[in-house]
Amino acid sequence: MLGRGTFALVERSMRVDTRLARTHLIRLGFALLMLLFLVQVQVAFEKYSAPGRDVFRSICWVNFFLLNLAGISFFSTVITEEKEEMTLGLLRMAGISPVGILMGKVTPRLLGVILLLSVQLPFTFLAITLGGVAVNQILAAYVALLSFAVLLAGLGAFLSTVCARSDLAASLAAATLATIYVFPFLLRDAAKQLLKGNRISSVVRESIDEFAGSVESTTPLDSLNVILTTNYAGNPLSFQVVLNLSCGVVLFGAAWILFDVCTRNEAQSTPARGMMALFSKRVASQSRVWRHALVWKDFNFLTGGVTAVLIKLLAYSILMGGMSVMIARRVQTEVMDNVGSTLMASMLTALIVEIPIYLSRVFREELRWQTWSGLVLLPKSITRVALGKLAGVAPAFLPAILVFIVGAFIAPRFFEHYLLKRVLIGYNGWYWIVQYLFAVHVIVLLSLIVKWGAVPFGISIVVVPNVIFLATAGRSASTETLIVIALVTLVMTITSQWLIVRQLRSLAAV
Repeated sequence: MLGRGTFALVERSMRVDTRLARTHLIRLGFALLMLLFLVQVQVAFEKYSAPGRDVFRSICWVNFFLLNLAGISFFSTVITEEKEEMTLGLLRMAGISPVGILMGKVTPRLLGVILLLSVQLPFTFLAITLGGVAVNQILAAYVALLSFAVLLAGLGAFLSTVCARSDLAASLAAATLATIYVFPFLLRDAAKQLLKGNRISSVVRESIDEFAGSVESTTPLDSLNVILTTNYAGNPLSFQVVLNLSCGVVLFGAAWILFDVCTRNEAQSTPARGMMALFSKRVASQSRVWRHALVWKDFNFLTGGVTAVLIKLLAYSILMGGMSVMIARRVQTEVMDNVGSTLMASMLTALIVEIPIYLSRVFREELRWQTWSGLVLLPKSITRVALGKLAGVAPAFLPAILVFIVGAFIAPRFFEHYLLKRVLIGYNGWYWIVQYLFAVHVIVLLSLIVKWGAVPFGISIVVVPNVIFLATAGRSASTETLIVIALVTLVMTITSQWLIVRQLRSLAAV
């Protein structure tokens, strides 16, 4: 039996959400985005063989991308944010049961995602008039996406229950999703290599392929590809839908069972100390404060200090060394070029991921622990304080940069002829550099405004319009068009810098 107060928090959360203007503005923005998508395709109608299906495919993949971002941040912080604010005890004193707390935190967010998807339906149905897609395909695709949202909600409820911090829960959610996506490919590749070496039989290889396929079926990747084929006539309640709904319910039940065990002892939350926490206070205190104390503080306590840099450099070196050995075994010619290109591509990816994550925490930690107001009392301007904090984070990127330089020395031809000339110039790489800089500024700005989810929100704000642009006019966009968009993006980046400084000054007075 569900006890008293089970639905009290659900009702309150839904009432609060319906009264917030931003909730309705976000839904309106999604609807306008879908409408803009349709209008752009209608303008370039003659370029598509099946315009309706192409439009709907792009919409589905954008939704799938945003759902993954929601799973990493939106759902994974449902309980951890209460732990960090020390309010779980108050909720229990109010007579709200564990299942009531879980439902009150998970249900409004899940309903918010469902409403964001449902508000798109009237516009996606317009894709039928463009040709190439039918009603049953649209309904089946949205059922697949909704079931995946239920799975992400259950995963977020479970991880946020067992984890003490939001960043740990988000990291585990990201690692879980990455494993689900990457593991089947690695498993198939390993089975293929073992079969070549006569270490396994073909029957075992087929069993491994079936298992990898079952792992892939837990996400809408395969089901959406099937749904978007021509003359689709399948059942909306596919295996993926049933599996996602079942796993979501099971994970929610596991969170319910473990709730009391994981939240029984509510400890005072303290600022994170990175990898410094792995060592004793005596070892950590041996590092003398630098002349620039603010740089020293963020370098040691936000990034983990010299210890974290060395561990990261060692981890990158081991990982890249293993990848180099695998490449050398498979490739007979141009081994050094392949190894060097792999090192550079991997480290570029690592930098692209690390930079926004670290910068989103630079000011967020000060605001979260209410130390920003005291920090600005130093005899320095807010700009100098901000630059000092950025300088403290910068050494965290040295391991990836060093490994990238090693890759450039190993494969100088790849670095010069492909990375510099072809990518940056031939493939309009400068355009994406400008977009990335804008995304980083948006993420930093959002970290000063929202409590959680600054990284995925910032990424979606920049990525979604670019995806729509590429799916429509981007295929035949001229260089002049890209230059205009890049200039507008630069202006928006400078505006974001001004807004960041203004927000920091406003928060200093709080």
